[in-house]
Amino acid sequence: MSTHAFETCPDTGSPLGLSELPFDLIERHSAAFVVPFRRGVRTGSRFHAGAFDAAGKPLPNTEMRTIHRASLVTKEVRDAALEDAEHLPGAWLFCGILSAQFGHVITRSLGMLWATEKLPKDVKLLFVSMMYDEAEHGFLRTLLDTLGIENDYTILRHPSHIETLYTAPDLFSEVIWCNAPRVYADWIKGRVPKLKKSRFGRKIYITRDRLSGTFGRHLCEDILEDNLSKAGFDIVSPERLTLMEQLSLYRDADVVIAADGSAFHVLPFSIKDSAQVYALQRRTVFPPLIANQLRSFTSASVVPIDVIDDVIWPQERADNAALVALDFNKLHEVFLKHGILTKNDAWRCPSDQDFKASQALGRPKNMGFMTDAERPQFLRQLRLKKQEKKGMKDVAEDLPIPAISGLRYFRMLSRLHEKLQPNWYLEVGTFTGKSLALAKCNTIAVDPKFQIKFPVVNPAGKQMFFFQQTSDAFFADGFIKQNKIKIDFAFLDGMHLFEYLLRDFIQTEKHMSKDGVIALHDCCPTTEYMATREFHDGQWTGDVWKTLLILQRYRPDLQIDVTSAPPTGLVLIRNLNPRSTMLSKKYDALVDEFMDEKLSDFDSGIGGYFENFELQDPIEFLDTL
Repeated sequence: MSTHAFETCPDTGSPLGLSELPFDLIERHSAAFVVPFRRGVRTGSRFHAGAFDAAGKPLPNTEMRTIHRASLVTKEVRDAALEDAEHLPGAWLFCGILSAQFGHVITRSLGMLWATEKLPKDVKLLFVSMMYDEAEHGFLRTLLDTLGIENDYTILRHPSHIETLYTAPDLFSEVIWCNAPRVYADWIKGRVPKLKKSRFGRKIYITRDRLSGTFGRHLCEDILEDNLSKAGFDIVSPERLTLMEQLSLYRDADVVIAADGSAFHVLPFSIKDSAQVYALQRRTVFPPLIANQLRSFTSASVVPIDVIDDVIWPQERADNAALVALDFNKLHEVFLKHGILTKNDAWRCPSDQDFKASQALGRPKNMGFMTDAERPQFLRQLRLKKQEKKGMKDVAEDLPIPAISGLRYFRMLSRLHEKLQPNWYLEVGTFTGKSLALAKCNTIAVDPKFQIKFPVVNPAGKQMFFFQQTSDAFFADGFIKQNKIKIDFAFLDGMHLFEYLLRDFIQTEKHMSKDGVIALHDCCPTTEYMATREFHDGQWTGDVWKTLLILQRYRPDLQIDVTSAPPTGLVLIRNLNPRSTMLSKKYDALVDEFMDEKLSDFDSGIGGYFENFELQDPIEFLDTL
């Protein structure tokens, strides 16, 4: 178990020096009733949620709100939730609301935990869910373990009668705008374990560049990274670190530069008072929650930097999707003024083309953008359309699914071999060898379980290599690099899950020749059943169609042609760049972004998916090569 910084009383085991915590305000309530947030159950902008005593009156110290939204706590809300309510036996401490994003877990769910110092150890923690699925929130357990809080907990998703409910004043959350009293800040810092020396350097830039491109971000952050890296900054992606690694990182830092956002909810718990922190603003008004938390937990120098040149919004509902263009010239001047950079440090400003490419990253080509001034009207129109859709009795029919017809994909692969005349051919997912038998060149075949039934031995005496292993293991072994092979043509038809195909593409592209071509199979499913993630008998494409969308949205530099080769299409990719790191940097975020997408999520159904690309006739495409 981690050793925490504060000393404890040898008799009681309680922390010393915390007598000012308001233990006398902890209250015990029998037969309480708690109504959590429920999707769509609200009056105006106020959600129906609250905690009530046995007589139906709202309990003190149980306010549930965010900075943008308050709950409606009335007898009518309670009475409407009584039907089919569940029962939760035992004793519980009310701990406020729990959200899906880890930064909000910190700002919404820590304020009452100090009461665990006084309560019996068998009292469990009750968090009220703001999440709209049944998934566990992994970060919560990590956070509790880091603070040495071992109490069991539950995430309440349904109205419930609570046998015994303890309540305590909220000393840190959005309810009080994250203004924590000194005694609470001391308590949290005392709960943070003693930290070992970080493996990172003293100057740190916290990047958001490894996150999904659909999150709010600074445009051309990769160029900013490159500039700061040359000046001796370590570029760190906090989402790839454990919580303890993040705390250690900030504890040892002399200089931290980060965009205003979730990083600032972890940093104050361990940053040393002598550190210099520069908050690169994504909003013209520095977020008050972040400002208050920093002020409450640290005396480190915090300098907000506002060099915003423009704010661009994609035409979508999400409030966290703003794209911010920085004035790189002004930013350079600020860094020089504060001694972050010297005049000898290299500095590159993005071109207009760089900004445009960064703006389009992660979104369909047909998505429009708008200004801050235009966005309110766009949101009003969205609400009106939603209301109109609810009022419609007849929903518009789905777009038709185009025919997958023409030259079948085996015949097309054969024609591609004739056209491309590759020296080296790579195939992932050989299985029976039917497609491998088409090659008349040097070949590399990868499959975890070969079941060869076709004449794959090359009569021309070319080199042939068979690797009976997973593609991940094959690429990790480094055979292609060690033998200085450049692949001219690759066919990727391995595991039919998009995260596997994405990894195969990333690794294959590194070894492609200048004019190389990569072919992807099964990206044009015509039914939802064939596109499930679960394997089944019959035609099964899996969800590799998501890989095509990812490549379109995150690699606009690629030339991608989608052909209607039956039965499920063949995608041909050219203009490859073996040096590109875009997909590998964002791999984890991309998997998270696309994992839950379904073909049925597209407007107008599966036909809406096919609107993302032009489906070409196989023979007409081959004539262009």
